[in-house]
Amino acid sequence: MASQQLNRNLLICSLGNPGLKYAKNRHSIGHILLDFLVADHNGQLGRVHLPSLDGDLVEGISSLNTGLVGHRIALFKPSTYMNVSGTPIAKAWQWAQKKYGQSSRLVILHDELDLSVGKLRTKVGGSSRGHNGLKSITTYIDPDQFTKFGIGIGRPTSRSPDIVADYVLRNVPSGDMTVIMDKVYPQLWHILANLEIGNTK
Repeated sequence: MASQQLNRNLLICSLGNPGLKYAKNRHSIGHILLDFLVADHNGQLGRVHLPSLDGDLVEGISSLNTGLVGHRIALFKPSTYMNVSGTPIAKAWQWAQKKYGQSSRLVILHDELDLSVGKLRTKVGGSSRGHNGLKSITTYIDPDQFTKFGIGIGRPTSRSPDIVADYVLRNVPSGDMTVIMDKVYPQLWHILANLEIGNTK
């Protein structure tokens, strides 16, 4: 079992676009999985009200590791559009660092075109790979200071910007969503649990 001093308090943030119009889009798969994480904490999370924060921030007892009794976690969904999500995420991160101190770790859930459906990639540092949401975050936060969870949504055959834009703004097909929940979501939970107890970066 990991020693207590290795335990980390996580701030998990998602990327996507706001409102019902975009809620089920491929581009908002980060938001979709964050909602499942919140739901699977079984009412143990409460709303945090911060002045001028654009988004929904909840915090409470973590369910990731049952052995960490009373350990706390925070989850944040920006209410801004993808390409300006860096500002609210930076504010939420400032809050988490103040509350949790050196035990805090920032996690970003985002869609990943270059991964097939059913795949998940975690990475600390590196470039934004053309992802406007990640690019916005790195304007305010060093990429070495957070862990990216890229959730595979696949890529259309054409590389045309218009076709790619149309693809990511279409709803996640039901078959793809089943694969994501069966394969990616359990893996996501497992890696987050290991990150929380300091077993991974």
